[in-house]
Amino acid sequence: MTLKKILLLSIVLLIGALSGCTRIGPGHAGIVVNQAGTDKGVSQMTASTGWFFYNPFSETVIEYQTAQRQEKWTKSPDEGEKGNQEVSFTNKDQMVIYADVAIAFSLDANKVPAFYVKFLAHDEDDLDTKFTNGFLKNQVRNCLNDTAGQYDIHQIMGDNAEFLKKTQACIQNVVGQWGVSIDQFGLIGAPRPPQQVIDAINEKAKAEQVATQKQIELVQVQADAAKQVAAAEGQAKATLALAEAQAQANQKLAASLSENLIRYEAIKKWDVKRPQVEGNSGGLLLQVK
Repeated sequence: MTLKKILLLSIVLLIGALSGCTRIGPGHAGIVVNQAGTDKGVSQMTASTGWFFYNPFSETVIEYQTAQRQEKWTKSPDEGEKGNQEVSFTNKDQMVIYADVAIAFSLDANKVPAFYVKFLAHDEDDLDTKFTNGFLKNQVRNCLNDTAGQYDIHQIMGDNAEFLKKTQACIQNVVGQWGVSIDQFGLIGAPRPPQQVIDAINEKAKAEQVATQKQIELVQVQADAAKQVAAAEGQAKATLALAEAQAQANQKLAASLSENLIRYEAIKKWDVKRPQVEGNSGGLLLQVK
């Protein structure tokens, strides 16, 4: 090996020994914080996926997860952060409501430097403490209060899609300037108003169910009565039709009767014996010629 090659290799090794190197994984981004010299401060250049070289003597690389992450704040100690992390807010009737909240957010890699300057989170654990369970949770609570102030308890516990959409937009409006995107926001289970309110809502629902059942029964009774009336009307019409038909038959029969016909019918039924009951004249009822 020539002296020139040995010198060149020595320089490369020296540079490598004096340089720091880190690998930025997929779904992450890093920033360089210069702690000395005239360029002291946060570099506006974002370290993207791959190997990244820096000066370990004057620079520090801080890496954040930019891919979506989720957080839950619940009353249950077995879900999300330890202890009771439920969120409370007040609606338009000044009613205090408790709820379990789920949120999903991601970071814009291009705005990671601005995010760091705002929250000064030095690693993922620090980010969870200062931003996720600190600043972000406070903003969620504030936006829930601001939005819920426009709704009554039935709108929050029932069809609350509009309420949740407005709350998410409120949160996004606050954190968007630092490259935070609120991808999802919602409540886990039903909100929890005071117990007396829950009892009143249940009683109202029960009363509405009873009223609905009574209405169904009334309609059924009316239908049965209408059926009976229709049957009676049908029977009356049938009887009337039968009577009219009989009257017409009688009328035709009466019109067809003549004296000779009457005599003929009587003779057909006579047994040729003298009647035991006769009129005052003592003669025959029928005069046979």
